[in-house]
Amino acid sequence: MAVTSKRTVGFLGIAVGAGLVAVAILLPTVVVPGAKRLPAEISQSIVATANNAEVLDSAAVAAGGKVATERGVPLRVDIRVRSEPPTSDRQVTVSAAARTARTDRQGDAAIVSAYVDRVSLNRRTARPLKSPTPAIIREATGTAKAAPRTGFQYNFPLGVARRSYPLYDTETQTSPDASYIDDQRSVDGVKLFHFRQVISNDNLYERLGSVASLTVPGGAVGRPAERLVRLDLIYSVRRDLWVEPNTGQIVDEQQQIHRELVSGPSRVTSLRANINFSKASVDDAAAMARSNVNLLRWGTLWLPIILAILGGVFLVLGSVIVGRSRPHVRTTA
Repeated sequence: MAVTSKRTVGFLGIAVGAGLVAVAILLPTVVVPGAKRLPAEISQSIVATANNAEVLDSAAVAAGGKVATERGVPLRVDIRVRSEPPTSDRQVTVSAAARTARTDRQGDAAIVSAYVDRVSLNRRTARPLKSPTPAIIREATGTAKAAPRTGFQYNFPLGVARRSYPLYDTETQTSPDASYIDDQRSVDGVKLFHFRQVISNDNLYERLGSVASLTVPGGAVGRPAERLVRLDLIYSVRRDLWVEPNTGQIVDEQQQIHRELVSGPSRVTSLRANINFSKASVDDAAAMARSNVNLLRWGTLWLPIILAILGGVFLVLGSVIVGRSRPHVRTTA
């Protein structure tokens, strides 16, 4: 009876060990890759600032005066990103409210631009989906306008490579490539990939229509007063992003933006600014990325190693117990 009991324990140990080894193999090869996706619950607040910006004097324009640019203007950009329905195992819908305002003014006079962007993303690839149709609601119009897109936007794909990626730009509503630059930067121990996107002298009026233009009396831009002059909005930007490569999370972003109102020889800067994420926003994003990377490492490295070691121990002990509990057969001549 004792021998049978020991053999049962031994075989049980072998079964447990084999199961642990199997789980150790499946975790990094099947389970974790299948679970790698954008979270269904997203909530992030980002603050960016710009000092000594050049901004169109909207008060003078509204009063019918000269179209001119103010210099030395302090700006603050607030971006609130959150998930909302429809969200499922396959997709997450992201709503981002962005507001750029002067910090030297109050109320409506402070607003430089504001919009709400809404897009559904594939949770595995982070790419935008065609349905429901992505849309942008601009503060200037207050109406939603369809804005189909193909590029990445709020997150790079999970598992970023050292290559170019299409990146969606809300101003032009296009997705030019962001080129890989280097991987020389770390924030709080989080290694980052550096990407850069450059858009030069894009005529937004030709692309988007009247929402990207300003019509003023000729006298406001030094033309004959009796004529109306349409100024087209010309847009340029150099956008630098630092991305955690395992999760695709954007940890830091810097933008050098230049928008001009142009009609023939008349050129007026409507916005020129170097906009940078605040240190607090960068630190928060780095902490979030580090936490997510640690979860991935536990699932793909440390937990499989621990389970494999435990599985090996159970297999060895079970085999030893089974071997020692075999019945001995006595023979006689």
